[in-house]
Amino acid sequence: MKKYSHIFFLLSIVAIFFVSCERDDDERDDPTRYAIDTTRTYTDDTYENRLKDSVWYYYKYLSLWEKAISPTTSRIGVMDSVDYLKNNYTKYFQSAGDVLGYLMYTTKVSVVGNKVKPNIGSGNYFSYFSDILYTHQAGESKAYDWYSFLDRGGFVTGAIQQGYISGFGMDLMYLQKDANNLNSGLYIRFVEKNSAAYKAGLRRGQQIISLNGDTKIDYNSQKASNFRELNNYLNLANLAIEYKTPTGQEKTVSIAYARNSYADAVFADTVLVAGNKNVAYLGLSSFLSTDAWVLDKGVTKPFQSRLSEVFNSFSSKNVENIVVDLRYNGGGSVLTAEYLSDLLVRSSASGSLMYSYKINDILKQLGWDDEGEDFAPVKFNKKGNLNVSNIYFLVSEETASASELLINNLTPYMNVYMIGTYRSENNTTIAKNTYGKPVGFFPIDIVSISNELYVTSFQMFNKNGYGDYFDGLKPNTHVWEYDSFFDFGQQEESMLSAALNHIKSGNFKSTATRSVSPNTNFDRKFMEEGFKSNKIRGMYKFPTKKIHF
Repeated sequence: MKKYSHIFFLLSIVAIFFVSCERDDDERDDPTRYAIDTTRTYTDDTYENRLKDSVWYYYKYLSLWEKAISPTTSRIGVMDSVDYLKNNYTKYFQSAGDVLGYLMYTTKVSVVGNKVKPNIGSGNYFSYFSDILYTHQAGESKAYDWYSFLDRGGFVTGAIQQGYISGFGMDLMYLQKDANNLNSGLYIRFVEKNSAAYKAGLRRGQQIISLNGDTKIDYNSQKASNFRELNNYLNLANLAIEYKTPTGQEKTVSIAYARNSYADAVFADTVLVAGNKNVAYLGLSSFLSTDAWVLDKGVTKPFQSRLSEVFNSFSSKNVENIVVDLRYNGGGSVLTAEYLSDLLVRSSASGSLMYSYKINDILKQLGWDDEGEDFAPVKFNKKGNLNVSNIYFLVSEETASASELLINNLTPYMNVYMIGTYRSENNTTIAKNTYGKPVGFFPIDIVSISNELYVTSFQMFNKNGYGDYFDGLKPNTHVWEYDSFFDFGQQEESMLSAALNHIKSGNFKSTATRSVSPNTNFDRKFMEEGFKSNKIRGMYKFPTKKIHF
């Protein structure tokens, strides 16, 4: 393994330590279940061989569930032997992604405790493992690794640390608005601020009538072709969009596909009035790194400066409550979650525990969670002058990772309310939790700087020791998000309206029964079946010191 660019010089010390304290057998109840399909070998591609070995090597050292991974920790030093990993494991996998899928698959039963089908005959392809990783039985915890990934191309680092976005900047969806018409129209759900779509005047709630003159963009037409035409349109260099506003105006705009442009992760910041109380409303599309660049009123600035200016404005207007819209926020930088926690928390919490980390035993023995190190406990350091007692988070099943961390950090110290969403599944109303991802990762370059491996390596716990929300954080109340399908910040919008009503009355209205006409039916049908957006998802830590392996 010494042929790779990063060598962990303490491995021999760690291996010696674990000989004395780690059982020779791992804790899986049936190791044969994880037998590798050895009917085929793949060794012709030297570069891919190195990637495959590196994935296995780093996954063993970094994974929160490393005890489920071979070789046993007491024999971990054998991985440094030349070609050990290739000869014993990785030569049976065609790609580095297949290796990663298998390693994630082996964590399932050791954590969940449920049986999974054997791997023999699968061909060791990631598609086989993904069927298991992303499928959960009723009541089954998600507390195993279905999060790790290999970023071949560096999208994550560019998006989070540099603030880049690419594309038109639209997040689309299908809505069925007429119970008598089972077809659904195409609508704009979200627009990245300062993106090409935003600059052209496109906003949430508008219905798209045609794309490049094609009016057959309804759900039934596109479903028949697996959304092929729609996806083709959304990847063109230029796109003519005919749309209808909520007030019935029809307009046409042309937009150009943009690459690596700066947007603004603060998609809304304003002060509203609820009764006689000033209420701050803040919408965040992602948790960029604090030093990532955003575009604000034509000026590029670090994301931290943007946030600081927003909170200074809130403080100057004597707000008494704040609503933070994280409904589509899939997470991002851990340091940004910490910075927001310091801005939002009351001054009395300064110096108190914000959260602590859980890492595996190997990393603990290396002192990675010692005082002053990157995974040491984090304490509040109050920033700014905002001192509100009540905070409302607008969340959905897409609210994940660093967004959930922010909520969990503040819960022991403030009156935290979460407003979630209902979904209709098989004609049943389901009150959805947040995504459920209290774990995160950091990047490791493997073989070259263009390949970054993200292994689920740490979990966070708040002051009260709570951090096992793998099934999501449970909101205080739920609404039908699209019953009042207005743009963000408009007081009639379903989720914001629920927060403002509670601020005025102290109560949440019962909304399980839809308030709209029985002939109006809003169902999300599109994102899971067709177009896949490039939104940031996850909880990412970029250590202050270079981590060498």
